[in-house]
Amino acid sequence: MTFETIIEQYETEVDELPAAHAEDGGGTARHKSGLIYENLTFRTAKAVGFDPKKNDYKKSKKTKSGKQIKNLQVDWHCYKSGLLKKLVECKTYLDSCYLKRFIDDALDLHLSPEVPDDVEYAILAGQNACGIDAFEYNLEKFEEYTGKKIKVFFVNPLVKRNSKKPIYKAEFRQNFKLDKTVYNEFIEWLQN
Repeated sequence: MTFETIIEQYETEVDELPAAHAEDGGGTARHKSGLIYENLTFRTAKAVGFDPKKNDYKKSKKTKSGKQIKNLQVDWHCYKSGLLKKLVECKTYLDSCYLKRFIDDALDLHLSPEVPDDVEYAILAGQNACGIDAFEYNLEKFEEYTGKKIKVFFVNPLVKRNSKKPIYKAEFRQNFKLDKTVYNEFIEWLQN
């Protein structure tokens, strides 16, 4: 699959959202909008030679008393030659609550005995809905605790998130055109 085909699929899926909203309601449209960014990530990871896995649960580090959880994950765990290399979370809109939750999950994954030390972390999101302070604080917190940076790719950076202008309304369609510069940066990150 070529990157142009992946971009066309993304644009087609966004074009279909207003009909999904009209026919099946807001819940269905919101669910499908989230899948658009997961599909974009999956297809792109496959195109550059990864084996992306969903529901690829990892165990946490054990606490002092021996407690451990066994369901750590983000949207896509990307493997190459059987080795976990990249962890990618996908969001239509990245707000501070979603970012904070991802940071918490990423910290647990970083400490997991099942996650290699050289794994890289990223978020691929449509629009930014985070305040600058919360955005910078959470990314810096992760870096301070782990020594690693999280890459964030906003592939619809034309405007900041506005709840009155959702992805599933046809009149705001242009706000969700895929930014090819940012998309190419995501491809480059996956390839390196």
